[in-house]
Amino acid sequence: MRLLNTLAITLTLSTAAWALPTFPFTFQDALDSQVSSDVIGDPALFEIDYLKLAGVNGNTLQIDIRFNFGGGSNLAPFNIDGFAPTLRVGDLFFRTPVNTYAYILKGHNGLTANGLYDITGTQDARSVLGDPAGSYRPDAPVWASPNGAQLLSTGSRSTSIVNNISTNLLVSLYLPMTSTMINDLNQGFDVYFASATCGNDEVTGTVPPSGVPEPGTWALLGGGLIAASLVRRKQ
Repeated sequence: MRLLNTLAITLTLSTAAWALPTFPFTFQDALDSQVSSDVIGDPALFEIDYLKLAGVNGNTLQIDIRFNFGGGSNLAPFNIDGFAPTLRVGDLFFRTPVNTYAYILKGHNGLTANGLYDITGTQDARSVLGDPAGSYRPDAPVWASPNGAQLLSTGSRSTSIVNNISTNLLVSLYLPMTSTMINDLNQGFDVYFASATCGNDEVTGTVPPSGVPEPGTWALLGGGLIAASLVRRKQ
């Protein structure tokens, strides 16, 4: 019985280890700001340069996003000429075959800023903005839906201004993940981020599933098996 308990604990620990990806893992914006099909409107206000999975420290995933945002380093709501609705920063999404997760950069609809949520749905630009007239991408998913959202953890972010231009930002997000979420992401996942709630620039990427445990996973498993053998010898 003790042997089985030891093995169960060991396997639980090993499956909670992060095996993906080889860091850093960077998603460049597919098209640059000079291509009209990439950014609708002013790229100085909502242009994404890259989204980078920078690394993991324990169970905390760091994500760096280099983008332009009209609200500046506080990620404040902002308005643009000729477009009535106020624009806000988008949420960051991770979609696996089983679940969708959202990290909230700026709180909205009862969802907490820097909260990491397991969500059941998203809101598109049309619903968030109230279907206004004007140029925007109405079907772009920009926010998590609060309906059925479950808070998993609360992270943090740091923001620096790039090239002394108030709207040019490098935002680093720190997401404390649960073991269930880590296991889920290790099956492969899609990443999606729209810089503003108009959906006028967005970046997407896919991380493939993990086929091989990382060295730390093997170490945990090996250590557990050694402990199990020692217990067995004692018996």
